[in-house]
Amino acid sequence: MKIKKLLFVCCLLSASFIQAQEAGYYGRRIFLEIDGQGQFPLLQNIFGERKGYVSQKGTLQSSYNLLDLSYRASLNMAVSEYVGFGLEFSQRFYRVNLQSVDELTRNFKDSSGTMTTQYLNARVGYLPIRETIFMPRVLVSLNDSRVPCGFASEIGVGYSLIQFPDRDLAVETVNPNESSVLPSVKEHLLDSRAEEFRGMVFMYGFRMNYPITKRILFHIGFRYQYALQFGKKKYRRMDESEYWFSGREIWSKVNLRRQLGIFSFGTGLTFTL
Repeated sequence: MKIKKLLFVCCLLSASFIQAQEAGYYGRRIFLEIDGQGQFPLLQNIFGERKGYVSQKGTLQSSYNLLDLSYRASLNMAVSEYVGFGLEFSQRFYRVNLQSVDELTRNFKDSSGTMTTQYLNARVGYLPIRETIFMPRVLVSLNDSRVPCGFASEIGVGYSLIQFPDRDLAVETVNPNESSVLPSVKEHLLDSRAEEFRGMVFMYGFRMNYPITKRILFHIGFRYQYALQFGKKKYRRMDESEYWFSGREIWSKVNLRRQLGIFSFGTGLTFTL
């Protein structure tokens, strides 16, 4: 009889404890995250592209891709102690080297309809990329943590808009005597039909959230991502384009760059509302 009473009391205490637990940080279910992300494109430098060029004081200087940067903001809601949902907006800034060698090649039909091939020994600067991502995501707390505080994993699937904020790339001829052709080269450097690309990002990450005050937390974490890119067949190949870099070439270079950018590090602040 005493054992039954003891079990009954334990059940009541357990039920009261569970009922007392509130989702969110100090009962605040809505939280805003703002942070910065950084990524060292090691795989890209090793496997994806050779050393490229950046413009410094009017001349092109040899340089590796050293760091990709991005910023991120997300609005989230804790639906239970251990699970939260959110919508994330981010922009990532990086660069792509379009050249395999210091040479430009194009095939095009002249005014008489004759197929013409041109070669030019020249160096081209990196192509700047701005990738905008809209991503719904799920946060799941780990090791008895409670969303948004403590250790958690995150999963997301995002839609990407890949744009070229500056298409006026720096170009230098290897032979200074050929510099007179540069205006014509720059006019037909990038295929005008390749204005932007679209794709997806699949993300999985780990993060730790440290309380600072009752309304602010500091977070730090790592992310792994896999990227897809749409519409390759809609862009012209080199033998179909009058440009030095066809739409298909640009698409392939950007796609490879995105696929090799699989790991990133980020830190920022979480504000409960």
